[in-house]
Amino acid sequence: MDMTFRIRRFNPEAPEGKRKPYWQTFELKDVDETDRVLELLHRVKREQDGTLTLRRACAHGVCGSDAMRINGVNKLACKVLARDVGAKVQIATILGLPVLNDLMVDMEPFFAHYSNVMTYF
Repeated sequence: MDMTFRIRRFNPEAPEGKRKPYWQTFELKDVDETDRVLELLHRVKREQDGTLTLRRACAHGVCGSDAMRINGVNKLACKVLARDVGAKVQIATILGLPVLNDLMVDMEPFFAHYSNVMTYF
């Protein structure tokens, strides 16, 4: 199957006045329905735009570093299959955290909050 990815991009190194988020579209061919969205994003990075920035660590749904909004819902890209998002998918950063670059957010506010509530767990 073929897929269209609409990815929200942000380049903090762009000239002043042009540092605004924007949407960019990528087409992927020969996508298997069991491919994970994280691997498909890496295909976009490898095959079409090496400047795409995203975070991943374990790729097994444990660390949460690849959390993003996939079709408007917060999900882990390493857990979502192509067949579950359809042929057209929109990807953006999760809400509530500062965007560092493209799909990478600053996780420090999350970890600070997490350490504050950890005593209650």
